[in-house]
Amino acid sequence: MLVDVVIAVHTPDRPVERAIASLLDSGLSSEPDAPNRLRITVVCHNTPMGPVRARVAPRDRQMVRFVEYSDGIKSPAGPFNHGIALATGTWVSIMGSDDSLESGALASWVHTADRDATDVLIAPMAHAGGKSIHTPVVRRNRVAGLDPIADRLTYRTAPLGLMRLELVRRLGLSFPNRYATGEDQLFSAQLWFSGARISYGRGLPRYLVHDDAVARVTATPRTIAEDLAFATDLVRSSWFSSLGTQQRQSIVTKLLRVHVFGHVALRAGSGTWNADDAAAMAEVVRLLLFAAPSAARPLSLADRALLDAVVRSEAKNTVMKSLTLARRRFGHPRTWVPRNLSCLLHPEAPLRFMTASALV
Repeated sequence: MLVDVVIAVHTPDRPVERAIASLLDSGLSSEPDAPNRLRITVVCHNTPMGPVRARVAPRDRQMVRFVEYSDGIKSPAGPFNHGIALATGTWVSIMGSDDSLESGALASWVHTADRDATDVLIAPMAHAGGKSIHTPVVRRNRVAGLDPIADRLTYRTAPLGLMRLELVRRLGLSFPNRYATGEDQLFSAQLWFSGARISYGRGLPRYLVHDDAVARVTATPRTIAEDLAFATDLVRSSWFSSLGTQQRQSIVTKLLRVHVFGHVALRAGSGTWNADDAAAMAEVVRLLLFAAPSAARPLSLADRALLDAVVRSEAKNTVMKSLTLARRRFGHPRTWVPRNLSCLLHPEAPLRFMTASALV
């Protein structure tokens, strides 16, 4: 059994040596004849191979396949697609060059995936400082046989963990490279709703997100239209239209809760929210709700107040900042109760969503 891990490196100042060292400590062997073998492919994206390779210790360097890939696009989509195209293993996994795995992670993931006869093993995640990342918001004690709606898989947008290469190829999955950010959204959504057998690595060694790199590709300020192009294109796609009503709703509820509200909070919090932002975000929300009209129903009273302000193109920064702060006061009843009380026990309603999140 071979596990192919693809790392995309965009500049030679990325700490790729840390990522590689953690993979070599992940419990799999890089020896060619090992039964559980690891192959690491580092894709040097729009940057020469030499300086990237030089960062890696000589004893580790010989265990890594370095390749160059240039497309002139500031997106990790291209190098990830290229690395996956080079893969030949049973499993394929992607990894950011800034990040790392806890000791023994890959061996534990493979063992669990084999035990559960799964197609996708979603890795548990944490910040390098130790704080867990509570996505996806799966049901309590759920590990195998996850349901994309009941287990809220849409909240895990990066397909980190293990994927059967045969499944990825059969579904024709690839990361679109036309977006400044959000290139993983369609890939993961198609994966979660594919009917594949999906497990969550609850309690297993974690994928660690580090924040000490000079600049992440996804951290550059952009316009609302650029930031949310992935979302508007997703809901206008033929694939999205082929989904059932509840599936479409679950995707759009997540887009509203995470991406729309997140970008409003970012701009209002920094004091830059203006009439142009208001008009652009109102158009985004109009498109999302046209695609799934019931998606806002499970949201809390505080969320709906912010959504109402977005829909009416509220341009006052102070108003939007106040509303974004109010929806984060989780001890307040307005953050726990949906406007539509019939949705009180909906999987996306605050009561069940936040309880499940605390238990992840």
